[in-house]
Amino acid sequence: MSTKLPLSLIRLGTSLGLLLLLCLPLHAQTLTVSDEIPMRNDTEYTLIGKLGGQVLLLQNRESSQLITAYGRSMNESWEKELELRGRNIRILETVAAQDGSGFHLLYLFRDKGRNHLQLDRYNPAGNLQDSVTLKDFGTFMTTPEEEIYLSEDETKALLLIVEQQDKPRYLGIDLDSMQLLYDRILEPDKFFFGEDFVQAEIANDGDMYFVALENNFKSRRKEHRYQVYVHDANGGSREMLEVNLGDSLTYDVFFRYDNLNQRLAAGGLYSTRDFLRAEGYFYLWIDPVNPRNELRPTFQKFPINLVRNVEGRKFNKRRPGINELTVRDAMLRRDGGMVMITERDRQLQRRGSVAQAQLLNTYGGRPLVDYHYDEIVVFAVNPDGTPHWSNIMHKKQYSQDDGGVYSSFFLMETPTRLRFLFNDEVRFENSVSEYVLNGRGEFLRNSLFHTRDLDLRLRFRDGIQVAANELIMPSEHRNRLRLVKMTYDAK
Repeated sequence: MSTKLPLSLIRLGTSLGLLLLLCLPLHAQTLTVSDEIPMRNDTEYTLIGKLGGQVLLLQNRESSQLITAYGRSMNESWEKELELRGRNIRILETVAAQDGSGFHLLYLFRDKGRNHLQLDRYNPAGNLQDSVTLKDFGTFMTTPEEEIYLSEDETKALLLIVEQQDKPRYLGIDLDSMQLLYDRILEPDKFFFGEDFVQAEIANDGDMYFVALENNFKSRRKEHRYQVYVHDANGGSREMLEVNLGDSLTYDVFFRYDNLNQRLAAGGLYSTRDFLRAEGYFYLWIDPVNPRNELRPTFQKFPINLVRNVEGRKFNKRRPGINELTVRDAMLRRDGGMVMITERDRQLQRRGSVAQAQLLNTYGGRPLVDYHYDEIVVFAVNPDGTPHWSNIMHKKQYSQDDGGVYSSFFLMETPTRLRFLFNDEVRFENSVSEYVLNGRGEFLRNSLFHTRDLDLRLRFRDGIQVAANELIMPSEHRNRLRLVKMTYDAK
């Protein structure tokens, strides 16, 4: 399994307040909770990470951007207003260096009617060290869509700018050298971004992989395939790679670039009939240097006992499958295999997934939505595509009209195991639990603590991992935000 500790982002619509200390020893964990921060509708927050022993929070308001640092006790240490260029600033990404030396801020701004892409570098004290305008886009005819992908070591970034649905533009950025690697427009045949785009990836060396799909519908499923466009970091393009999916429909898929084995891998779900239920999972990998040296997609039906365990009384013996299953993540193994993490949900629309919002009622023209997040189903696949193990971790989460922000789970990585942390129930006072999964597929369920009298409603989906034994997550209740640091005590 990968031992990488990702520094991902959370974005919170909140406002800044003073932080006070609350430490709670909880057997094997310690919670350190900040004071409440009043939330405002015109503000976004990005939790950058832990640098120089301090947690950095970026506050992005309509007319100003502030960096606030919080110390070991989650007390406020200092605050600085950033002096960013231009007007109409739109922050795209904040990336903390994995060695703790600082962070990069990537954003768009307007100046004299023209749009620019800017990259700034700061040290852990929030001081500007370097700044460069990477691109002058001129004038956008429409408001473009943007998507950002980071390399595994977070030294490279891939920016997709989609102003015309049939002509996506991609830019590769070297964060360390603060240089633009390439800027190209992709024009696939009969391509529409909103329907045909699957995913993009960027390798640690800067190579870009853009994945599109064709003929993913029942009447032409024998012609269903993935198209992979490759662009080298040195500026050269390669021949498009095609992956034939046989007579299967791809229900959901997650691509990862394997920097250790230098290939593009993917794990996903498939069906042979329709998009109502997944019948099994598939695994593939592509060698971009030697395309003929590839593992053709291997399809594996779900074990009957696993389907029966998940579906319960809804188990269909004639057509065994699992409804409402979505691929949440794909963890690469050192041997070239994969651990694919899926979850049952019935609410959120995700590109490449059939999960739909379930509209239950309407009050004053506003739809009321039920959110169900249930079992976590994990599949481990050997390098040759054969199954290694699979297992189910049961949970049952229900909420209404909240966007599902308190549901699902946080995945914490360590060198020897994965931890899945989640709210047992979605309500103000509830217990918090975890599943601890090892490399053999064995797991334990632990009850961690109860939020009674703590005034916490934890958003595990938006947490970040800052050390092998530490994570930070937001808690929101009644338009107030708290930052919660959870540390696993040494045993």
